[in-house]
Amino acid sequence: MNLQSVFDLTQICHLKGIKHAVISPGSRNAALTIAFARHPEIKCFSVPDERSAAFIALGMSLKTQIPTVLICTSGSAALNYAPAVAEAYFNQIPLLILSADRPPEWIGQRDGQTIFQENLFGKHVKQAFVFPSLLDDKNSVKLGHQSISSAIDISLTDEPGPVHINVPFREPFYPTTADEYKFDTSLSTTERKPESLIDWKQELDVLNQYKKVLIVAGQERKDVEINQLLSQTSAEYQIPIVADIISNAHEVDRVITSQDVFLKNLENTDLQPDLLITLGMSVISKNLKLYLRQQKPKAHWHIRNETYAPNTYLSLTKHFKINSRHFLTEIKNRCSVSNDQKNYYQAWQHIDTTTKSHIQQFNNSTFSDLIAYKKVLNSLPSGSDLHLANSMAVRYANVIGLNHNQDIEVYCNRGTSGIDGSNSTAIGTALMTDKTTFLLTGDMAFLYDRNAFWHNHLPENLSIVVFNNHGGGIFRMIEGPSQQPELEEFFETRQQKDAKFLAKEFGYEYLPCHSIQDLEHHLMVFVKGEKRRILEIFTDAEESKQTFKELFRNLPK
Repeated sequence: MNLQSVFDLTQICHLKGIKHAVISPGSRNAALTIAFARHPEIKCFSVPDERSAAFIALGMSLKTQIPTVLICTSGSAALNYAPAVAEAYFNQIPLLILSADRPPEWIGQRDGQTIFQENLFGKHVKQAFVFPSLLDDKNSVKLGHQSISSAIDISLTDEPGPVHINVPFREPFYPTTADEYKFDTSLSTTERKPESLIDWKQELDVLNQYKKVLIVAGQERKDVEINQLLSQTSAEYQIPIVADIISNAHEVDRVITSQDVFLKNLENTDLQPDLLITLGMSVISKNLKLYLRQQKPKAHWHIRNETYAPNTYLSLTKHFKINSRHFLTEIKNRCSVSNDQKNYYQAWQHIDTTTKSHIQQFNNSTFSDLIAYKKVLNSLPSGSDLHLANSMAVRYANVIGLNHNQDIEVYCNRGTSGIDGSNSTAIGTALMTDKTTFLLTGDMAFLYDRNAFWHNHLPENLSIVVFNNHGGGIFRMIEGPSQQPELEEFFETRQQKDAKFLAKEFGYEYLPCHSIQDLEHHLMVFVKGEKRRILEIFTDAEESKQTFKELFRNLPK
């Protein structure tokens, strides 16, 4: 078999800007492995566990916004990519998946390591390709070049996302000493043409018809310019800006961040908007979503350069397929401040200010998750990255929030909101930066993804906080499962494991905390981040539940 097309594929990836590949070992993908490993401009990482490999690649792309290549052998290997592929699709993260396959005539014939790999990920990829037969004819070569170039373009066009290329190989697929394959420097690619903006500005003429305008910022990468525009919009035009911790808008002046606390069971209509403007992607706050679904605005505009606008609040009336920066710049020329808008702004500011004060001053004698999260979050140094695991970690962080002056970028897998790849994703982001990266996770999410550490590329700049209450504490918080006799065994899945031996096995300094005194002592060393450490905080699940509920019971009026 002539493997030059595989080396051409690799060179085209380089020409299109790809810099990293994550490879899981196998035989059928040997040619892909060799070609990428030998390319001088593409750095390759070998990760044996395909599920962890996919989340590590996702973390790399999350940080760089450039597709990372994933390479695996045939059979069930690519199925292990599925959780990360789904996360990449819904969280709009570019990935290029290259799965080696058996020749089509051997699929379904009980040949080893064969499954139905074409269209393996279904709707969870933006597009799926089958790489043309690796033959010498010019047409196959041309189609191969076109498919790889198109796949990379599609992964970055409009909303980014994963693209799958299935590559069938016939034996032999290892080059011999007589074979001489080179990266063809004469290859060229075409550049994507940016989509021209339609005339959307005239649509803003009705803006001043609305007396109570509210902006809700969903999950997004940190953008200093957009945060400055939001600060200006809030200050000059008295428009409340509501943002979860994953919005990376905590540095916005007078941003509303305690909505998940004060909107719980709130029934009055004082905070109901006439016009709801949403930016970014998903929102964590269930109470915000419930409130805005019940107290529907007259109009809802969604601002994001994406093909499909989700109707999260069941009131969507208009989708502006543009960058938030363009929109926020333009509305400065259209806004006027009415007395109704001023009063509306002050209503949001008042309840947020009093609630934030309540959260920061809240304390009790119990060493609980809430108290520990507050200590850790307040101690994180500016200039660092923060990755939040799903389940209770991201919810506690969203309730407590970051300080306005903490220059921290927040990451979280909220595309599918699963716990399955938090460790791996944090490793991937840490590998792409010199910044200290902190992962805050619960014991279940941490132990679920323990194979994240099973490779030779562990970054020194990743430090991990494990909040260990010996099970899935979120189920104790939810009214339904918490009242069932099966709670501990089948919902929380109580366990007595800890991170001590994992830390020793993979070279992490281990810092256990059983009291507030332990935590305060270890935090001073931990937040320095000059080496990789695991800080494990042990709490009681029932005491943590009662403390969290107490926070909501004693809200200021």
